[in-house]
Amino acid sequence: MIQLELHSLDNLLLRETYHRCTNDLQLVVSLLSLQSRRATNDETRDALADVMARVGILARARTELNYRRSPSLEIALGQVCRALLSQAEPRKILISMQIDDEAEGLSSEHITTSALVVNELATNALKHAFEDGKAGHITISVRRCGSGHVAILVDDDGLPFPSPHLPNSSGMGLPLARRLIETADGMFIQHGAGSKCFEIRLPVRNISGQR
Repeated sequence: MIQLELHSLDNLLLRETYHRCTNDLQLVVSLLSLQSRRATNDETRDALADVMARVGILARARTELNYRRSPSLEIALGQVCRALLSQAEPRKILISMQIDDEAEGLSSEHITTSALVVNELATNALKHAFEDGKAGHITISVRRCGSGHVAILVDDDGLPFPSPHLPNSSGMGLPLARRLIETADGMFIQHGAGSKCFEIRLPVRNISGQR
């Protein structure tokens, strides 16, 4: 009986922590929005908009974790796709998602990290892969990779990468994505020379909770 009460108290404290964290992230977004309106040049406004998008993804992911017992990669990635529509639809760029296999066994931290990295990759494609006035397609797909990993792939049919360097190689997007995946014990993979497909590969846990 005592153990059950302690478990319930732990759950209550955890949910309260998630709630406070979400509120703090939403406050950060509001402050960034205020600062963006006061910015005097386009470069500063664009940089603040990028940061707001990243923090917004984290806030939505935390909200999802707060209200669901079983965090869902599909729902988290769906939120990313919806958040990108305001940039994609006016330019006639389609963003689609395909879930080939159930992505069970990912931790909540892995799901949050995946959502943030997919947002980075898709945003990078929106900014650099499509010429003005040209329609295009960004695809996000999920599949199992053996019994121990889930693979998330982000690809597009836009312009090829400028050889020999990756696009935006001097910017923050791709290096940030790589660092985030590495800190989550995952792999950040580009498919072959000249390929525009990026793969996020993360370890899953089996039913007993062991990798």
